[in-house]
Amino acid sequence: MSESMQTQVETFKEKAALVAAQVSEAANLEEALRRVVRICEEREPCELLVPEPGTETVFGENRRPIRLRRVIAAPGLSDQEFAMLQKEADTRGFLCLREGLRGYLAGIDVGVAWADSAVAASGTCLVPSTNEDVRLATMICESSVLLLRKSTVKPDLAGIAGQLREMQNTGEPGYAAFITGPSRTADIERVLTLGVHGPLESHVILLEG
Repeated sequence: MSESMQTQVETFKEKAALVAAQVSEAANLEEALRRVVRICEEREPCELLVPEPGTETVFGENRRPIRLRRVIAAPGLSDQEFAMLQKEADTRGFLCLREGLRGYLAGIDVGVAWADSAVAASGTCLVPSTNEDVRLATMICESSVLLLRKSTVKPDLAGIAGQLREMQNTGEPGYAAFITGPSRTADIERVLTLGVHGPLESHVILLEG
């Protein structure tokens, strides 16, 4: 990796940390996916927003139902990548999903997606999300995990302008999300609160390449 690229990656890590994103590095994709499962294992089980028919649950301290089987949603992964994740998740008894996330709107524990690129200056990831399940996986999960190749980190927003133009000029409707840390708002009495409109936690796993 060139010195300038390494500088951009370090800047990204610094800026992402400032907006409460947890950034780590993995030697390869297999290690990264093991980390996804560990993130799911280490956090508290997802509290369901509403009771989910046909799902085994218990009630938490605040009387909200908690799904006993944790869910990892990874709709943007390739067949091979998903098989790797599913194999690791099966050892913990977790359910892995690639589609049909509308059936799990009451709550998803961990959502996983690839980021196409990132902006070092703000710690922001660009995630193509024309696929509805990818949008749901990054929006309604309690912990969001983005996989990011170091070579795709650009110094500033201008660095991904060409990529955005290509995405917009396909002739088909499309969506892209700029994700900077976990969801946050200060609408209520100007008190900063995380997770109101999206994930409570934001993780970015950096890979070589």
